[in-house]
Amino acid sequence: MDRATDSPAVNYTAPSQTVAGGWFLVAVLSVASVVSYIDRQIINLLVEPMKQDLGISDLQISLLQGFSFALFYAVMALPLAWVADTQNRKWVVIGGVIFWSAASFSTGLATSFALLFAARMAVGVGEATLAPAGTSMISDCFRQENLPAAVGVFTGSGFVGSGLALLVGGYVINALTLAGPFAILGRSFQPWQVTFMAVTLLSIPVLLLLALVREPVRRDGNRTIAVDDAPSRLEVISFLKANLQLIGLLALGLACLVAAQFGIGAWTPSFLIRVHGWTQLQVGQWFGPIVMAGGLAGVVGGGFAAQALAKRGVVDASLRVTIAASLMAVPFAIAFPLVSSVGLSLALLAAVLVLGTVPFGAGVSIFPSITPNRFRAQVLALYLLIANLVGYSLGPTVIAWFTDSVFGDPLAIGRSLAIAPAATLLAGCLLLALCLKPYRQSLAQRAMSSLAAAA
Repeated sequence: MDRATDSPAVNYTAPSQTVAGGWFLVAVLSVASVVSYIDRQIINLLVEPMKQDLGISDLQISLLQGFSFALFYAVMALPLAWVADTQNRKWVVIGGVIFWSAASFSTGLATSFALLFAARMAVGVGEATLAPAGTSMISDCFRQENLPAAVGVFTGSGFVGSGLALLVGGYVINALTLAGPFAILGRSFQPWQVTFMAVTLLSIPVLLLLALVREPVRRDGNRTIAVDDAPSRLEVISFLKANLQLIGLLALGLACLVAAQFGIGAWTPSFLIRVHGWTQLQVGQWFGPIVMAGGLAGVVGGGFAAQALAKRGVVDASLRVTIAASLMAVPFAIAFPLVSSVGLSLALLAAVLVLGTVPFGAGVSIFPSITPNRFRAQVLALYLLIANLVGYSLGPTVIAWFTDSVFGDPLAIGRSLAIAPAATLLAGCLLLALCLKPYRQSLAQRAMSSLAAAA
Protein backbone atom coordinates (compact mmCIF):
# COMPACT_ATOMS: atom_id res chain seq x y z
CA MET A 1 0.00 0.00 0.00
CA ASP A 2 1.24 3.48 -0.79
CA ARG A 3 2.66 5.31 2.22
CA ALA A 4 0.24 8.20 1.75
CA THR A 5 -2.76 5.96 2.39
CA ASP A 6 -1.35 4.59 5.65
CA SER A 7 -1.31 7.88 7.52
CA PRO A 8 -4.59 9.52 8.48
CA ALA A 9 -2.84 12.89 8.37
CA VAL A 10 -1.90 12.78 4.67
CA ASN A 11 -4.52 13.19 1.98
CA TYR A 12 -4.12 10.79 -0.95
CA THR A 13 -4.72 12.27 -4.37
CA ALA A 14 -4.73 9.81 -7.25
CA PRO A 15 -3.07 11.18 -10.39
CA SER A 16 -5.39 11.62 -13.35
CA GLN A 17 -2.71 10.95 -15.97
CA THR A 18 0.80 9.54 -16.26
CA VAL A 19 3.69 11.02 -14.31
CA ALA A 20 5.26 12.12 -17.60
CA GLY A 21 2.02 13.81 -18.62
CA GLY A 22 1.85 15.60 -15.29
CA TRP A 23 5.38 16.94 -15.62
CA PHE A 24 4.74 17.97 -19.24
CA LEU A 25 1.82 20.04 -17.93
CA VAL A 26 4.10 21.57 -15.28
CA ALA A 27 6.70 22.37 -17.96
CA VAL A 28 4.23 24.12 -20.27
CA LEU A 29 2.63 26.10 -17.44
CA SER A 30 6.12 27.04 -16.25
CA VAL A 31 7.00 28.44 -19.67
CA ALA A 32 3.79 30.49 -19.55
CA SER A 33 4.76 31.69 -16.08
CA VAL A 34 8.23 32.72 -17.30
CA VAL A 35 6.70 34.90 -20.02
CA SER A 36 4.14 36.28 -17.58
CA TYR A 37 6.87 37.43 -15.22
CA ILE A 38 8.96 38.91 -18.01
CA ASP A 39 5.98 41.03 -19.03
CA ARG A 40 5.42 42.05 -15.43
CA GLN A 41 8.99 42.57 -14.20
CA ILE A 42 10.58 44.30 -17.19
CA ILE A 43 9.33 47.57 -15.72
CA ASN A 44 11.85 47.26 -12.85
CA LEU A 45 14.68 47.84 -15.33
CA LEU A 46 12.96 50.80 -16.96
CA VAL A 47 12.35 52.92 -13.85
CA GLU A 48 14.91 55.64 -14.56
CA PRO A 49 14.04 56.36 -18.24
CA MET A 50 10.30 56.26 -17.44
CA LYS A 51 10.79 58.75 -14.59
CA GLN A 52 12.83 61.02 -16.86
CA ASP A 53 10.39 60.97 -19.80
CA LEU A 54 7.14 61.18 -17.84
CA GLY A 55 8.27 63.15 -14.78
CA ILE A 56 6.90 60.67 -12.23
CA SER A 57 8.11 59.93 -8.68
CA ASP A 58 9.37 56.80 -6.93
CA LEU A 59 5.99 56.48 -5.23
CA GLN A 60 4.18 56.54 -8.58
CA ILE A 61 6.60 53.96 -9.96
CA SER A 62 5.86 51.71 -6.97
CA LEU A 63 2.15 51.94 -7.78
CA LEU A 64 2.88 50.76 -11.31
CA GLN A 65 5.02 47.91 -9.98
CA GLY A 66 2.54 46.56 -7.46
CA PHE A 67 -0.70 48.34 -6.63
CA SER A 68 -1.93 48.32 -10.23
CA PHE A 69 -1.94 44.50 -10.08
CA ALA A 70 -3.64 44.51 -6.71
CA LEU A 71 -6.42 46.79 -7.95
CA PHE A 72 -7.18 44.43 -10.82
CA TYR A 73 -7.30 41.54 -8.36
CA ALA A 74 -9.78 43.36 -6.18
CA VAL A 75 -12.21 43.43 -9.11
CA MET A 76 -11.59 40.34 -11.23
CA ALA A 77 -9.60 37.64 -9.39
CA LEU A 78 -12.47 35.75 -7.78
CA PRO A 79 -14.80 35.85 -10.83
CA LEU A 80 -11.98 34.50 -13.02
CA ALA A 81 -11.23 31.80 -10.45
CA TRP A 82 -14.91 30.77 -10.44
CA VAL A 83 -14.64 30.36 -14.22
CA ALA A 84 -11.52 28.21 -13.71
CA ASP A 85 -13.38 26.01 -11.21
CA THR A 86 -16.36 25.51 -13.51
CA GLN A 87 -14.93 25.59 -17.05
CA ASN A 88 -12.01 24.14 -19.00
CA ARG A 89 -8.93 25.51 -17.21
CA LYS A 90 -6.70 25.18 -20.28
CA TRP A 91 -8.82 27.72 -22.17
CA VAL A 92 -8.89 30.02 -19.16
CA VAL A 93 -5.09 30.11 -19.23
CA ILE A 94 -4.99 30.66 -23.00
CA GLY A 95 -7.43 33.56 -22.67
CA GLY A 96 -5.25 35.04 -19.93
CA VAL A 97 -2.11 34.86 -22.10
CA ILE A 98 -3.82 36.69 -24.95
CA PHE A 99 -5.20 39.37 -22.63
CA TRP A 100 -2.00 40.10 -20.71
CA SER A 101 0.03 40.22 -23.96
CA ALA A 102 -2.30 42.87 -25.39
CA ALA A 103 -2.08 44.82 -22.12
CA SER A 104 1.73 44.67 -22.09
CA PHE A 105 1.83 45.97 -25.66
CA SER A 106 -0.49 48.79 -24.60
CA THR A 107 1.98 49.77 -21.87
CA GLY A 108 4.39 50.74 -24.63
CA LEU A 109 1.78 53.04 -26.13
CA ALA A 110 1.15 54.93 -22.88
CA THR A 111 2.19 58.58 -22.66
CA SER A 112 1.06 59.46 -19.13
CA PHE A 113 0.97 57.98 -15.65
CA ALA A 114 -2.79 57.39 -15.87
CA LEU A 115 -2.48 55.41 -19.11
CA LEU A 116 0.47 53.47 -17.74
CA PHE A 117 -1.51 52.59 -14.61
CA ALA A 118 -4.47 51.33 -16.64
CA ALA A 119 -2.25 49.19 -18.88
CA ARG A 120 -0.26 47.74 -15.98
CA MET A 121 -3.49 46.96 -14.16
CA ALA A 122 -4.66 44.92 -17.15
CA VAL A 123 -1.37 42.99 -17.25
CA GLY A 124 -2.43 41.59 -13.86
CA VAL A 125 -4.81 39.25 -15.66
CA GLY A 126 -1.80 36.98 -16.20
CA GLU A 127 -1.49 36.17 -12.52
CA ALA A 128 -5.25 36.20 -12.02
CA THR A 129 -5.77 33.39 -14.53
CA LEU A 130 -2.50 31.47 -14.69
CA ALA A 131 -1.69 30.90 -11.02
CA PRO A 132 -5.09 29.66 -9.74
CA ALA A 133 -6.00 27.66 -12.87
CA GLY A 134 -2.47 26.28 -13.28
CA THR A 135 -2.09 25.19 -9.65
CA SER A 136 -5.53 23.60 -9.75
CA MET A 137 -4.57 21.61 -12.88
CA ILE A 138 -1.28 20.49 -11.35
CA SER A 139 -2.97 19.34 -8.14
CA ASP A 140 -5.02 16.85 -10.19
CA CYS A 141 -1.87 15.21 -11.56
CA PHE A 142 0.20 14.55 -8.43
CA ARG A 143 -0.21 12.80 -5.10
CA GLN A 144 -0.29 14.91 -1.96
CA GLU A 145 3.29 14.17 -0.87
CA ASN A 146 4.63 15.04 -4.34
CA LEU A 147 2.59 18.20 -4.79
CA PRO A 148 5.04 20.68 -3.13
CA ALA A 149 7.77 19.74 -5.62
CA ALA A 150 5.47 20.12 -8.64
CA VAL A 151 4.05 23.42 -7.40
CA GLY A 152 7.59 24.55 -6.55
CA VAL A 153 8.74 24.03 -10.13
CA PHE A 154 5.71 25.92 -11.45
CA THR A 155 6.02 28.89 -9.10
CA GLY A 156 9.81 28.85 -9.30
CA SER A 157 9.60 29.47 -13.03
CA GLY A 158 8.40 32.96 -12.23
CA PHE A 159 11.85 33.79 -10.90
CA VAL A 160 13.36 32.56 -14.15
CA GLY A 161 11.10 35.06 -15.87
CA SER A 162 12.11 37.81 -13.46
CA GLY A 163 15.78 37.04 -14.04
CA LEU A 164 15.40 36.90 -17.82
CA ALA A 165 13.56 40.23 -17.72
CA LEU A 166 16.69 41.71 -16.17
CA LEU A 167 19.34 39.72 -18.04
CA VAL A 168 17.93 39.80 -21.57
CA GLY A 169 16.13 43.05 -20.93
CA GLY A 170 19.42 44.73 -20.06
CA TYR A 171 20.90 43.87 -23.45
CA VAL A 172 17.70 44.74 -25.32
CA ILE A 173 17.33 48.10 -23.59
CA ASN A 174 21.00 48.91 -24.15
CA ALA A 175 20.69 48.14 -27.87
CA LEU A 176 17.44 50.08 -28.23
CA THR A 177 18.88 53.04 -26.32
CA LEU A 178 21.89 53.19 -28.62
CA ALA A 179 19.54 53.12 -31.62
CA GLY A 180 17.56 56.06 -30.25
CA PRO A 181 13.85 56.86 -30.66
CA PHE A 182 11.88 54.71 -33.12
CA ALA A 183 9.39 55.93 -35.68
CA ILE A 184 6.45 53.50 -35.93
CA LEU A 185 3.40 54.34 -38.08
CA GLY A 186 4.32 58.00 -38.05
CA ARG A 187 4.78 58.22 -34.28
CA SER A 188 8.01 58.42 -32.30
CA PHE A 189 8.54 55.91 -29.46
CA GLN A 190 11.24 55.90 -26.80
CA PRO A 191 13.37 52.76 -26.24
CA TRP A 192 11.55 51.91 -23.00
CA GLN A 193 8.24 51.94 -24.88
CA VAL A 194 9.54 49.67 -27.64
CA THR A 195 10.83 47.27 -24.98
CA PHE A 196 7.29 46.75 -23.63
CA MET A 197 6.05 46.07 -27.16
CA ALA A 198 8.86 43.64 -27.99
CA VAL A 199 8.33 41.31 -25.02
CA THR A 200 4.78 40.52 -26.15
CA LEU A 201 6.22 38.45 -29.02
CA LEU A 202 7.24 35.82 -26.44
CA SER A 203 3.59 34.87 -25.95
CA ILE A 204 3.34 33.27 -29.42
CA PRO A 205 5.30 30.07 -28.57
CA VAL A 206 3.46 29.90 -25.23
CA LEU A 207 0.11 29.71 -27.01
CA LEU A 208 1.43 26.98 -29.32
CA LEU A 209 2.59 24.89 -26.34
CA LEU A 210 -0.69 25.36 -24.48
CA ALA A 211 -2.52 23.96 -27.52
CA LEU A 212 -0.76 20.63 -26.81
CA VAL A 213 -1.89 20.45 -23.17
CA ARG A 214 -4.74 18.16 -22.10
CA GLU A 215 -7.15 19.33 -19.41
CA PRO A 216 -6.62 16.98 -16.41
CA VAL A 217 -9.52 15.06 -14.93
CA ARG A 218 -10.66 16.87 -11.80
CA ARG A 219 -10.29 14.76 -8.66
CA ASP A 220 -10.99 15.19 -4.96
CA GLY A 221 -9.20 12.42 -3.08
CA ASN A 222 -10.12 9.26 -5.00
CA ARG A 223 -13.33 10.75 -6.42
CA THR A 224 -13.63 12.14 -9.93
CA ILE A 225 -15.26 15.58 -10.11
CA ALA A 226 -17.40 16.57 -13.09
CA VAL A 227 -16.50 19.93 -14.59
CA ASP A 228 -20.12 21.02 -14.30
CA ASP A 229 -20.27 20.00 -10.61
CA ALA A 230 -20.01 23.64 -9.64
CA PRO A 231 -20.09 24.56 -5.95
CA SER A 232 -22.68 27.04 -4.77
CA ARG A 233 -21.60 30.37 -3.34
CA LEU A 234 -22.96 29.24 0.02
CA GLU A 235 -20.78 26.12 -0.07
CA VAL A 236 -17.63 28.14 -0.74
CA ILE A 237 -18.52 30.68 1.95
CA SER A 238 -19.26 27.90 4.44
CA PHE A 239 -15.85 26.33 3.80
CA LEU A 240 -14.09 29.67 4.24
CA LYS A 241 -15.96 30.38 7.49
CA ALA A 242 -15.12 26.94 8.86
CA ASN A 243 -11.43 27.44 8.02
CA LEU A 244 -11.21 31.19 8.56
CA GLN A 245 -8.38 31.08 11.11
CA LEU A 246 -6.13 28.85 9.02
CA ILE A 247 -6.79 30.40 5.60
CA GLY A 248 -6.75 33.97 6.93
CA LEU A 249 -3.50 33.66 8.88
CA LEU A 250 -1.87 31.60 6.14
CA ALA A 251 -2.79 34.11 3.42
CA LEU A 252 -1.68 37.12 5.47
CA GLY A 253 1.54 35.44 6.58
CA LEU A 254 2.53 34.42 3.07
CA ALA A 255 1.53 37.87 1.79
CA CYS A 256 4.05 39.45 4.16
CA LEU A 257 6.76 37.16 2.81
CA VAL A 258 5.70 38.07 -0.72
CA ALA A 259 5.95 41.76 0.21
CA ALA A 260 9.56 41.31 1.29
CA GLN A 261 10.64 39.56 -1.89
CA PHE A 262 8.67 41.74 -4.25
CA GLY A 263 9.99 44.89 -2.63
CA ILE A 264 13.57 43.65 -2.97
CA GLY A 265 13.01 42.68 -6.60
CA ALA A 266 11.35 45.98 -7.45
CA TRP A 267 13.96 48.33 -5.96
CA THR A 268 17.29 46.49 -6.11
CA PRO A 269 17.92 47.58 -9.74
CA SER A 270 17.48 51.24 -8.73
CA PHE A 271 19.64 50.62 -5.63
CA LEU A 272 22.48 49.31 -7.79
CA ILE A 273 22.10 52.18 -10.26
CA ARG A 274 21.86 54.98 -7.69
CA VAL A 275 24.22 53.79 -4.95
CA HIS A 276 26.81 51.81 -6.89
CA GLY A 277 26.63 53.70 -10.19
CA TRP A 278 25.74 50.70 -12.33
CA THR A 279 24.17 50.89 -15.76
CA GLN A 280 21.01 49.02 -16.72
CA LEU A 281 23.16 46.60 -18.71
CA GLN A 282 25.30 45.83 -15.64
CA VAL A 283 22.19 45.30 -13.52
CA GLY A 284 20.85 42.85 -16.07
CA GLN A 285 24.15 41.00 -16.40
CA TRP A 286 24.60 40.45 -12.66
CA PHE A 287 21.27 40.80 -10.88
CA GLY A 288 19.35 38.86 -13.55
CA PRO A 289 21.28 35.57 -13.10
CA ILE A 290 21.09 35.94 -9.30
CA VAL A 291 17.30 36.25 -9.47
CA MET A 292 17.03 33.24 -11.78
CA ALA A 293 19.41 30.96 -9.91
CA GLY A 294 18.53 32.08 -6.40
CA GLY A 295 14.78 32.18 -6.89
CA LEU A 296 14.65 28.87 -8.72
CA ALA A 297 16.88 27.18 -6.15
CA GLY A 298 14.76 28.48 -3.28
CA VAL A 299 11.34 27.67 -4.69
CA VAL A 300 12.18 24.29 -6.20
CA GLY A 301 14.58 23.30 -3.42
CA GLY A 302 12.05 24.24 -0.78
CA GLY A 303 9.38 22.20 -2.54
CA PHE A 304 11.56 19.10 -2.70
CA ALA A 305 12.68 19.60 0.91
CA ALA A 306 9.05 19.70 2.02
CA GLN A 307 8.34 16.60 -0.07
CA ALA A 308 11.23 14.71 1.54
CA LEU A 309 10.09 15.63 5.06
CA ALA A 310 6.49 14.71 4.25
CA LYS A 311 7.58 11.25 3.10
CA ARG A 312 9.33 10.85 6.45
CA GLY A 313 6.07 11.51 8.27
CA VAL A 314 6.32 15.27 8.96
CA VAL A 315 2.74 16.11 7.99
CA ASP A 316 3.14 19.90 8.28
CA ALA A 317 6.46 19.90 6.42
CA SER A 318 5.46 22.58 3.88
CA LEU A 319 4.68 25.09 6.61
CA ARG A 320 7.71 24.27 8.76
CA VAL A 321 10.11 24.60 5.81
CA THR A 322 8.52 27.94 4.87
CA ILE A 323 8.91 29.43 8.35
CA ALA A 324 12.46 28.17 8.88
CA ALA A 325 13.77 29.46 5.54
CA SER A 326 12.14 32.88 5.97
CA LEU A 327 13.64 33.37 9.43
CA MET A 328 17.07 32.49 8.09
CA ALA A 329 16.68 35.11 5.35
CA VAL A 330 16.21 38.04 7.77
CA PRO A 331 19.86 38.85 8.66
CA PHE A 332 20.89 38.65 5.01
CA ALA A 333 18.01 40.98 4.04
CA ILE A 334 19.25 43.57 6.54
CA ALA A 335 22.89 43.33 5.53
CA PHE A 336 22.92 43.28 1.73
CA PRO A 337 21.95 46.95 1.10
CA LEU A 338 24.21 48.29 3.86
CA VAL A 339 27.61 46.82 3.02
CA SER A 340 29.96 49.00 0.97
CA SER A 341 31.28 46.27 -1.34
CA VAL A 342 28.97 45.62 -4.27
CA GLY A 343 30.35 42.09 -4.60
CA LEU A 344 29.54 41.25 -0.98
CA SER A 345 26.15 42.92 -1.38
CA LEU A 346 25.29 40.65 -4.30
CA ALA A 347 26.47 37.56 -2.39
CA LEU A 348 24.23 38.45 0.57
CA LEU A 349 21.39 39.22 -1.82
CA ALA A 350 21.73 35.76 -3.36
CA ALA A 351 21.24 34.25 0.10
CA VAL A 352 18.11 36.38 0.62
CA LEU A 353 16.66 35.13 -2.65
CA VAL A 354 17.42 31.46 -2.04
CA LEU A 355 15.95 31.45 1.46
CA GLY A 356 13.24 34.04 0.98
CA THR A 357 11.68 32.40 -2.07
CA VAL A 358 11.07 29.01 -0.42
CA PRO A 359 7.49 30.06 0.54
CA PHE A 360 6.56 30.54 -3.13
CA GLY A 361 6.65 26.77 -3.59
CA ALA A 362 6.29 25.01 -0.25
CA GLY A 363 3.97 27.67 1.16
CA VAL A 364 1.63 27.98 -1.81
CA SER A 365 1.26 24.18 -2.04
CA ILE A 366 -0.56 24.25 1.31
CA PHE A 367 -3.73 25.73 -0.21
CA PRO A 368 -4.64 22.88 -2.59
CA SER A 369 -3.81 20.37 0.16
CA ILE A 370 -6.53 21.75 2.45
CA THR A 371 -9.14 22.73 -0.16
CA PRO A 372 -11.71 20.55 -2.00
CA ASN A 373 -11.06 20.39 -5.73
CA ARG A 374 -14.41 21.87 -6.70
CA PHE A 375 -13.43 25.36 -5.52
CA ARG A 376 -9.67 25.07 -5.26
CA ALA A 377 -9.00 27.82 -7.81
CA GLN A 378 -11.27 30.22 -5.93
CA VAL A 379 -9.41 29.69 -2.64
CA LEU A 380 -6.10 30.13 -4.43
CA ALA A 381 -7.42 33.30 -6.04
CA LEU A 382 -8.48 34.59 -2.62
CA TYR A 383 -4.94 34.04 -1.37
CA LEU A 384 -3.50 35.76 -4.46
CA LEU A 385 -5.91 38.64 -3.92
CA ILE A 386 -4.53 39.10 -0.41
CA ALA A 387 -0.96 38.56 -1.63
CA ASN A 388 -1.44 41.30 -4.20
CA LEU A 389 -3.22 43.76 -1.94
CA VAL A 390 -0.77 43.25 0.91
CA GLY A 391 2.35 41.86 -0.74
CA TYR A 392 2.67 43.34 -4.20
CA SER A 393 1.38 46.72 -3.01
CA LEU A 394 3.02 46.91 0.41
CA GLY A 395 6.44 45.63 -0.65
CA PRO A 396 7.46 48.26 -3.22
CA THR A 397 5.36 51.08 -1.75
CA VAL A 398 6.75 50.97 1.80
CA ILE A 399 10.32 51.06 0.46
CA ALA A 400 9.43 54.03 -1.76
CA TRP A 401 7.70 55.74 1.19
CA PHE A 402 10.79 55.39 3.37
CA THR A 403 12.98 56.77 0.57
CA ASP A 404 10.71 59.70 -0.37
CA SER A 405 9.09 60.67 2.94
CA VAL A 406 11.25 59.41 5.82
CA PHE A 407 14.76 59.89 4.43
CA GLY A 408 13.90 62.38 1.66
CA ASP A 409 16.84 61.28 -0.44
CA PRO A 410 16.86 58.92 -3.46
CA LEU A 411 20.34 57.77 -2.44
CA ALA A 412 18.93 56.51 0.87
CA ILE A 413 17.23 53.64 -0.92
CA GLY A 414 19.72 51.22 0.67
CA ARG A 415 18.49 52.09 4.17
CA SER A 416 14.89 51.64 3.01
CA LEU A 417 15.76 48.21 1.63
CA ALA A 418 17.40 47.23 4.91
CA ILE A 419 14.33 48.08 7.00
CA ALA A 420 11.12 47.19 5.17
CA PRO A 421 11.77 43.65 3.83
CA ALA A 422 13.24 42.41 7.12
CA ALA A 423 10.26 43.73 9.07
CA THR A 424 7.73 42.06 6.77
CA LEU A 425 9.65 38.77 6.86
CA LEU A 426 9.43 38.70 10.64
CA ALA A 427 5.75 39.61 10.61
CA GLY A 428 5.03 36.86 8.12
CA CYS A 429 6.83 34.21 10.17
CA LEU A 430 4.88 35.18 13.30
CA LEU A 431 1.55 34.81 11.47
CA LEU A 432 2.55 31.48 9.92
CA ALA A 433 3.64 30.08 13.28
CA LEU A 434 0.04 30.51 14.43
CA CYS A 435 -1.05 28.25 11.55
CA LEU A 436 0.87 25.13 12.58
CA LYS A 437 -1.80 23.56 14.79
CA PRO A 438 -4.87 24.33 12.60
CA TYR A 439 -2.94 23.16 9.51
CA ARG A 440 -2.28 19.73 11.06
CA GLN A 441 -5.93 19.50 12.09
CA SER A 442 -7.11 20.37 8.59
CA LEU A 443 -4.87 17.71 7.01
CA ALA A 444 -6.20 15.08 9.42
CA GLN A 445 -9.82 16.00 8.61
CA ARG A 446 -9.17 15.88 4.86
CA ALA A 447 -7.48 12.49 5.16
CA MET A 448 -10.37 11.00 7.13
CA SER A 449 -12.89 12.36 4.61
CA SER A 450 -10.89 10.87 1.73
CA LEU A 451 -10.69 7.47 3.39
CA ALA A 452 -14.42 7.53 4.17
CA ALA A 453 -15.23 8.37 0.54
CA ALA A 454 -12.98 5.55 -0.69
CA ALA A 455 -14.69 3.05 1.63
